[in-house]
Amino acid sequence: MTPWTWHAGNLDDDVYDLAEEPTRQRVIEVASLYLAEGDQFRIIEARSSTDAKYEGADFVPFLRTRNAEIITVGLKDNGGNNDS
Repeated sequence: MTPWTWHAGNLDDDVYDLAEEPTRQRVIEVASLYLAEGDQFRIIEARSSTDAKYEGADFVPFLRTRNAEIITVGLKDNGGNNDS
């Protein structure tokens, strides 16, 4: 299993492909570069499988997740609900 890593994805998608970064703040910064002010996206902290059957695969499932949030681009942190 991989270490805990932060992932960002579009609000209406089931995949987290906007960004993958080691910290919450960094994943928000990187994902925000791809979106306009006021857009929303999801972040989650997750651990993925390291099973050999996923080597070279386009998709590797999360085995554990925590700290899921919806972020609005351009809004400052207000109690952990939004960030920019």
